[in-house]
Amino acid sequence: MARFVLVRSRWRAAAPLAVTLVFRALIVAYSLALGVRGGFVFVVFVVFGVTGLIGLIAFVTTLTAPPAELTAGGPRLRALAISPDLTDVAWSDVRAAWIAYLGSQRCLFVLAGERDRPYMAPIPDGPDAAAAVRELSGGTVTVADEPPPRPQTGSPVFRLSGYGRARPTPLLVGILPWVAILVMLPWLTHTPQPWDQTWWPTGH
Repeated sequence: MARFVLVRSRWRAAAPLAVTLVFRALIVAYSLALGVRGGFVFVVFVVFGVTGLIGLIAFVTTLTAPPAELTAGGPRLRALAISPDLTDVAWSDVRAAWIAYLGSQRCLFVLAGERDRPYMAPIPDGPDAAAAVRELSGGTVTVADEPPPRPQTGSPVFRLSGYGRARPTPLLVGILPWVAILVMLPWLTHTPQPWDQTWWPTGH
């Protein structure tokens, strides 16, 4: 085996990004429809607008970047979700490798060098990726079936999900928090809902 392509379908790899991007856009649009004012506007646009823009960049680069792969020299992976190119990692620099889930997406994670954040790439179901790692690394790297303990450095989001989860999150469970934010947005921002009678001018 000369090389093993990890990302078989770019559209499938980009699908989770598309889902969160749509919900972020809905939250921003709904906030504008509600007429959110003051500090709430800043919070909405920073938390959902800016992260939505980053998500859009990640979505585009996922579709256009070269597919991640394993070679005899080492894995070739994207360093970040917004990275347009691949980073070459030597097998001798790999400290740990494991298979875990980000939401419902199965991924190969590789921790290498001095980085606290792992390189990662979506992979299809099945044992092929783990077998390819073992073969191409000459048996020096073994892929674990579960992620290591949660990281103790970095942002709160990274500490919670930086190394993935051992089992997939059902799609419905992943979507429910976004739906809850949309439903609670009028209450959170202290603005009336568009269908509330008090929102309409007097006499209507």
